[in-house]
Amino acid sequence: MIGGPAGGSDNQTSSEMKTDQERVIKNIVRFRLTGTPDGNLLVTFFHLDVFNDMAVNRHIAGQFLGGLLGAGVLYEGNIQNNTHYPTAVTNLLLRVEVYVNCVRIEKAP
Repeated sequence: MIGGPAGGSDNQTSSEMKTDQERVIKNIVRFRLTGTPDGNLLVTFFHLDVFNDMAVNRHIAGQFLGGLLGAGVLYEGNIQNNTHYPTAVTNLLLRVEVYVNCVRIEKAP
């Protein structure tokens, strides 16, 4: 079941935040996905201000090494490469009103 944006508000979008590698993550939009075989999930769409897949991979590797990607993260990367809950992610993406190029899918706390 697809829930509304996480936190119960109609639109939970952050304009930008800096990562430890000084790359900019913009247009953060979060949704809660309930009733999946993996339990409740937090699906976060964002625009990673990079120009190629290699840069996205470096960002993800940096998060992994920094301890930010734990066992609860099922996927983080380019939207088009996602294989976890692709139908749900596509349906949620239709509700996102800002430009995004990445998705993070993790088990909700």
